[in-house]
Amino acid sequence: MILQIDPGLLLVLIRETAVLFAIYGIYVLSLNLEVGYLGLPQFGKVMFLALGGLAVGGITTKIALMTYAGINPLANVDLYCSAQQYQAIAAVNKIFAASPLDGLAFFLLSLVLAAVLAGVFGILMSGPALRLREDYLGILLLVSAETVRVVTTYTPAVACGVFGAVVPDPFVWMGDFRPWGYLTITLLFLVLAFMVMERLANSPFGRALRAIRDAETAARVFGKDIVKFRIRVLATASALAGVAGALLVFYNNFVNMGQFIPLVTFVGWAMLIIGGMGNNVGALAGVAIYYALDRVLSIYKESIRQVVNVDPIFFQYIIFGVVIILVLIFRPQGVFGEKPSKTLSRRILEKLRGEA
Repeated sequence: MILQIDPGLLLVLIRETAVLFAIYGIYVLSLNLEVGYLGLPQFGKVMFLALGGLAVGGITTKIALMTYAGINPLANVDLYCSAQQYQAIAAVNKIFAASPLDGLAFFLLSLVLAAVLAGVFGILMSGPALRLREDYLGILLLVSAETVRVVTTYTPAVACGVFGAVVPDPFVWMGDFRPWGYLTITLLFLVLAFMVMERLANSPFGRALRAIRDAETAARVFGKDIVKFRIRVLATASALAGVAGALLVFYNNFVNMGQFIPLVTFVGWAMLIIGGMGNNVGALAGVAIYYALDRVLSIYKESIRQVVNVDPIFFQYIIFGVVIILVLIFRPQGVFGEKPSKTLSRRILEKLRGEA
């Protein structure tokens, strides 16, 4: 039973779950902008999460090694990826421990590069998004994500191939407080992302997205430039997913490009379906429900094995599938359905309501 869990371990479990909630909350918020507000069939979302991880493990880590440790990983990729990387990263971490500003500079540079790299790819993907039908576009995005994963996984020079790459810890100077400090940082980024998404959703930009989603022809008639809106959404959402990918890599202090499989995309979709599309609160609620179920099933996995004689890993997928089916049947709009657009300020609406 959960009450028999050691309090210290339970606290660690809650903390680690909260970090993942914050990171994947940012990821699903970006997916909600594309799917919930614009209606884009984004089946390749994991690609932009992977590009954020690539920016850290494949680019800024190499810059840090050349700058702080005097090591060029590209000079001998096989040697670096086999043994040298741990010693090299330890040397960089030692510098970051003595100079927190260097660590913070590395962290911020990584996030900016992750956002730029993913955002640029998002803009490149906007080309097909303007020409293909929705079903073909979904297939193209899915294939593109798999192409990025396979190429980067089997190219050792990127991030040590199938073995993965260790990345420097920019918060090593926090010492024992590091796990709680990183939780605070990820939650701050989640709050910032939520505020930005809410501001976009309740702005004329957000209302235009819903108009394009519901009646594209009518939106064109009223002068909305569909091309520009799609480019902006793909760039913004992709950049945000890239930041989430970078935060995920810093959480693990390790990146393996093979981890960014299509399942990650569809888990994001599952979270969004459960919580509610077109609603940022619903998106976060879906992430919370997913991780709550995941952790409960993980805690009781041995009890489940004894009762149903099914491997707990498969049982988790069964439970999530049942939950999605039940939501689609009884609450197709999700736990938190989409709210009507606010075309007037709250103050004016309340005044008009009072006069009525």
